[in-house]
Amino acid sequence: MRPILLLVAVLAGACSGNDPADDVDCSDGMCDLPADPVELSCTRRRTDAFNENRLSFNEGFLRWSCNDVQGVTLDDRGQEYCEYFAIAKPADDAAPLVLGKNKGEDSSYGSTPGAVTLTAEQITGLEADPTKVVGQCIFTSWNSDITMPVTAAPILGVPVDETFRMTFFVNSAEAAQLLVTDCFTSYAPGGGRRDDDFMRGCMLDADINETEYRKSDTTICSSMMRLSECGCTTTGTTTRLEELISPNDKRGFRLGTWSNMNALPPSCHYVELGDQSNTVVACDLNASDLVAGAADVRAYCQDKYADNVVVHVPVPTANVTCDPAKSTSQFASTCSATPWVLTPPAPSGS
Repeated sequence: MRPILLLVAVLAGACSGNDPADDVDCSDGMCDLPADPVELSCTRRRTDAFNENRLSFNEGFLRWSCNDVQGVTLDDRGQEYCEYFAIAKPADDAAPLVLGKNKGEDSSYGSTPGAVTLTAEQITGLEADPTKVVGQCIFTSWNSDITMPVTAAPILGVPVDETFRMTFFVNSAEAAQLLVTDCFTSYAPGGGRRDDDFMRGCMLDADINETEYRKSDTTICSSMMRLSECGCTTTGTTTRLEELISPNDKRGFRLGTWSNMNALPPSCHYVELGDQSNTVVACDLNASDLVAGAADVRAYCQDKYADNVVVHVPVPTANVTCDPAKSTSQFASTCSATPWVLTPPAPSGS
């Protein structure tokens, strides 16, 4: 296992959920990462990936939503190369609050408070104008290890600067590059026992990183595995595949929505950072939202918007050439012209 991604594995192993084979007590509800059996996690991610209206695998890009999967709670939210928090002003004369922002490279650093305590006067004011925009839900895919200048105007008085980057180390360009490199293999563990490309790739991710619960890692890993199995190489460039997919000179993966990688859900807009990277999104939080979600405003943002803010990972199709005849993989015979676009196997007997 790569040391740089060991953090996620350690965290995953620290929380046992309902797995009787593990003796960690999660009865207090504080286990923040899913600990389902690998096969179950992979089956769930497979269902997500092949949702007919939200396919993860496309010719020009891979994608998944910012929403964390069920079982990721509290301070570990932000597992999908997308972190989110809220900014709110409960009253015109109140100082802006930054709510639920991750503080460091892993969840042990905690986050800013996610709850807001509203005074009786503030509640009265908010209820008097329930549609007034009093906050923003912020979604960011700006990699934690990328430093670039910003020209955006403040949001509700909060300066837009590098604090709008993701903070978890696993949400970095380097981590994404390592994932691409490690998963670019024609010999996934247990591959001979599986004819399901996604499940084979997900099991590979489980073996490498123990992050089979993440939509992002399983999508990237299974796609890179298929590129290797199908004899794909980069052509027309000296840039390595991992850097074509997760460039060091880009802020991060582009955010969009399911219908268009350059569009957003209603009430959301891009925060223009000065490079048209579309990596930071702000979505309106109105007065009634703040009253309803005061106990955990970040969770309210997650419920309202995260499933429709979508991470898009570019596939460098112009620089990828595949020749299955040169592959030694037993799965080369099933390669399509675009092997990174995984499809589920045909039902038995069809």
